[in-house]
Amino acid sequence: MRRAGLALVVVCALEGTAFAAPPWVDRRMTPLSGQWNFDVGVGVDHTPDNGGTVSSGMNLEMAVGLTDRVELGVRTGIRFGDAENVSGIKPDRYGRLFDRQYFDGGDGVVANPELRVRWAFLSGSVGEVGLEGRFIAPLENNTYAGFEPGLPIALHLGERVRLDTGVFMPIVTNPQATTVGLSVPLDLWIQVTPRLWLGPMTGLQNADINRNQSTTSMSMGFGLGYQITRYLDFKSMLLLPELSSDSRYFGVGAGVQIRIE
Repeated sequence: MRRAGLALVVVCALEGTAFAAPPWVDRRMTPLSGQWNFDVGVGVDHTPDNGGTVSSGMNLEMAVGLTDRVELGVRTGIRFGDAENVSGIKPDRYGRLFDRQYFDGGDGVVANPELRVRWAFLSGSVGEVGLEGRFIAPLENNTYAGFEPGLPIALHLGERVRLDTGVFMPIVTNPQATTVGLSVPLDLWIQVTPRLWLGPMTGLQNADINRNQSTTSMSMGFGLGYQITRYLDFKSMLLLPELSSDSRYFGVGAGVQIRIE
């Protein structure tokens, strides 16, 4: 009886390992061909307006692997209550878990839709390098069409650590002028267990590098994720997007990713 019980425990453990997705630090930059990823995240932000305003929103995202190295993704956001009238950082931004490439946001209940194409053209044991383009449709008030070319990079630092970085340049053209930005994220992920990962998130941003009076700001945050099943992840983060200029702006987000292979 004891042997049967022990055998059952071993089988369950092996099945759990066999049917688990790769650890976060070993995940590819793009989903495999035919794989669908659905991300739903809820964000809550705090702005210093009117003595301190708290608002909430939701991020909705979908991506599919066209090939093993090419991804096509779309996403948008929804803002609740009076969030559409709050200036500054929008709450749906904090639902975009671990992805801080947010630009050209305005006022509205529904966030500007974003189309993303990513190609992981270089992949190896050290890491991956990709090329991507993001396109913004200006559905919100006081916004314009935008394009953001990017060079995402994932570097493996040992078996349990990965550094996600890269260079992104959001470009927005309006009747008055064209603004060009620069974003360099630095996220250090530590795989604590095969299912649990966490790490600090930081980076530098400049919204107007083509202007003489442009300034660079630094963000700071912390992310945590847990693989519930092979097809389901939980993600969460705390983010101060403008730490170096105004620490009164901050937010938290949590959500899930569902994968269909």
